[in-house]
Amino acid sequence: MNYRGIAAAVLLCSILAISVGCSKQVAKDEMRLYNMKAYEEGSREARISGRGMNGKFLEELQASFSKVKMPLTNETYAEDEIGNITYQYRINYDASQFITVYVYQDQAAREKGIKEIFGVTEGDANVAGGHNLIISDKETSIVYTSTGDKTDNYYSQVKKIAPALLAKYQGRVSS
Repeated sequence: MNYRGIAAAVLLCSILAISVGCSKQVAKDEMRLYNMKAYEEGSREARISGRGMNGKFLEELQASFSKVKMPLTNETYAEDEIGNITYQYRINYDASQFITVYVYQDQAAREKGIKEIFGVTEGDANVAGGHNLIISDKETSIVYTSTGDKTDNYYSQVKKIAPALLAKYQGRVSS
């Protein structure tokens, strides 16, 4: 038997097997990129470990609301192309009660952005059938939104918690 031919065949099969295995791994990694899973995992890990830009602020936000029996649930996160960040939570899984944190690049951008969304930069605003309480400091706004028959269930609690958090975390929230 031709050992050179056998060796070449074994080598070719090995290379083929390795490249197929690598291709599957590359495809899996690419899929994670396309569905943002890797990004979300990294962001979540950074926030949990306190290394994320807003990690400590978000931890304290959740803890502060939990203390008054308002657990923040169903977290969503969005970042636009220039780095403005939005975090949104339901209060106790209720689809009619929200806390949204807007973090802009600077105060002027925050004022412009919040005015575009709510028509005002601070205080109370009624938009699209919901009542909104907007509390801001520097480039950050915390907005309580309530709709339906549960309007303003948590108004007084948010009015106490939000200013204290914003005062404690000055400048891009927790830089």
